[in-house]
Amino acid sequence: MSEAADSRQSARLLVLSAGVLIAIALAPFAVGLASALVLYELFARPYAWLARRMRPGFAALLTVFIALGAVVVPLAWLGFHVSKRLPAVVATISAFRAQQAGGSVTGMTAQLQAQVANAATSAADWLPGMLLSAARNTAWAVVNWSIALLGLYYLLASASASWPRFARLLPLSPDSAENLRIRFRDITQGMVAGTLLSSAIQGAAIGTGFWFAGLPDALFWGACGAIATLVPVVGNNLVSVPAFLLLVLRQDYKHAIVLLIFVSLLPPVIDRVVRATVSRRVGRVHPMVTVVGALVGVRVAGVAGLILGPVALAMFFALVDVYNKEYVGEQPV
Repeated sequence: MSEAADSRQSARLLVLSAGVLIAIALAPFAVGLASALVLYELFARPYAWLARRMRPGFAALLTVFIALGAVVVPLAWLGFHVSKRLPAVVATISAFRAQQAGGSVTGMTAQLQAQVANAATSAADWLPGMLLSAARNTAWAVVNWSIALLGLYYLLASASASWPRFARLLPLSPDSAENLRIRFRDITQGMVAGTLLSSAIQGAAIGTGFWFAGLPDALFWGACGAIATLVPVVGNNLVSVPAFLLLVLRQDYKHAIVLLIFVSLLPPVIDRVVRATVSRRVGRVHPMVTVVGALVGVRVAGVAGLILGPVALAMFFALVDVYNKEYVGEQPV
């Protein structure tokens, strides 16, 4: 009996050691692997609908292409239209630079214009380093996105058979394991719905600010702002700062203030309120979990952290609730 217990203990130690080593090896790709689970929860129902009408393998492949298109199509549209407008932006900056170089600067207003023009033209000094960093981050994003899509394909094809096996490894009863799976689905869908709705409303506010400020292509720049809000740290500043500087250079301070209200003051409020409200109603996640999880997630995983951070933090509390119900006898809050 002692020999059997020792063998069981050795087997557990071997499995645990192998698991730790594998986890360390997979750590650089953790974002892609976690994203695959999130994508599965988002696209499981569309896949089930397609699988009833065609072969499951083809339905899984088509679902992966739909997920890919949901990201690639908006980015391709944005890149195409921004590149079309770049020559006009460069020409405007060059004109202001020539204007400032050709005349004397007097008065506070003129000095302010000169400072803004110099700030706009000095971007060339730090642009190469920023582009190099962006290229490095983009390369990792492509790797993780590829892993996420590949993982999505195999999860769609085998999740129904894989989950029961994984659930048996959990130190939980079948009911508790199923409850945990449902909580993960609800939390994921709530986080994604809150993030996308927040971005859309922020984009509408930014576009409205452009329209009130008399700037051209308000609808287009509002759409750009909606996408830019998903970029960590800089966010919609990618769209709003150049527009604000342009209005200052034109000495249109009234419209500059109007724009500042719509692009700097409203979006943070919209983001906190909309994302927290939707996440709470759909995923039953406390607003503080949403905010703190997003801040930590962005720091660790970049753009994907907007979703993965809150999901991971909310799932931790869900696991605590399930543990309390399973072993302590407390009902989850």
